[in-house]
Amino acid sequence: MASLRVAVVGDSALARKVLKDGLSAAEDIELCACVGSTALVLAKCADASPDVVVLDLCMAEEDWRDSLARLRKSFPRARILALAHDGTDGRAALAQALSGGADDTLARPESDAALCVASRAFGAELLTRVRSRASIPAVAALQAGVARSLAPAAVARTPHPKARARIEVLAIGVSTGGPNALAEFLPAIPADFPVPIVLVQHMPPGFTANLARNLDQRCQVRVKEASEGDVVLAGRVLIAPGDFHMETRYAEGAVSVTLHQGAPENFCRPAVDVLFRSVAATYGGSTLCLLLTGMGQDGMLGAELIGQAGGIVLAQDEPSSVVWGMPGAVVRAGLADAVLPLSQLAGEVERCVRESRGSYARGA
Repeated sequence: MASLRVAVVGDSALARKVLKDGLSAAEDIELCACVGSTALVLAKCADASPDVVVLDLCMAEEDWRDSLARLRKSFPRARILALAHDGTDGRAALAQALSGGADDTLARPESDAALCVASRAFGAELLTRVRSRASIPAVAALQAGVARSLAPAAVARTPHPKARARIEVLAIGVSTGGPNALAEFLPAIPADFPVPIVLVQHMPPGFTANLARNLDQRCQVRVKEASEGDVVLAGRVLIAPGDFHMETRYAEGAVSVTLHQGAPENFCRPAVDVLFRSVAATYGGSTLCLLLTGMGQDGMLGAELIGQAGGIVLAQDEPSSVVWGMPGAVVRAGLADAVLPLSQLAGEVERCVRESRGSYARGA
């Protein structure tokens, strides 16, 4: 069995021991570092990056925000699992960590003593999170190699996709760095945006509802966490709930969403590919899809189906992405009709939609 290289960072020696004991017992885990500072983990893993970094946000000696930023920059392919106390302040920190580049979160008992008491149960949950959120380097490298061998060199195409079918939906996939990207992109969408938006943001349960509420307060369009049977309406954004796949379906003259807990895809639930496949089946060439910042390649296969149906595929560019995994995979596979910085994507989305519907002027 291939080993997952895991590093642990946290300045509580007792908490580190609990984490170390929980991870070291697993045969498929190689604990490459278990240290008290960011500088130490960067030094210990300088020659070989970890697959997963477990970062305890309860740090007294350094600012976890700076630590997260340094880890994200130094280990761009690693999955970062953030831990914090299971209390109001801790959960707020976990939400901030997701916005700042963490891939997953796990609440732990509020004191180190309580963590020791609950060490067995916590260790089991920790292993589950580490395994489910890990990217397997050998598989990722193989997939990237295949994509490169089949596709032309990646270039930013001119942002003027040819006119196709009348666009009826915008489908978005986003992961690492997504909350901040969405907080810039969605408020720039006007209130009279003429098509619905369906969106998958890789997030654990409990966080997508807060994300939707926060965005709804900032946006001109309505934003909500999707519920089973929600009708897909123009001027409204539906966000897939954490731990639930979301699909569109047409029935009785309307399009609605259905939620389910089918097997994870690309290590994710919700998965972008699941949404994109359903959108391609429901809307065909009347689809505009957008891949924003995120690790891995979730959404690439779904974007291929949308492109084959005649839809338009847009991707965020590398300089403006926290991690250029998901949009980069689409670009490398030759699927992107335009590759643009985050600051230009809302304008391009609106232009594509209105142009396809015969109205070029903003607000027409």
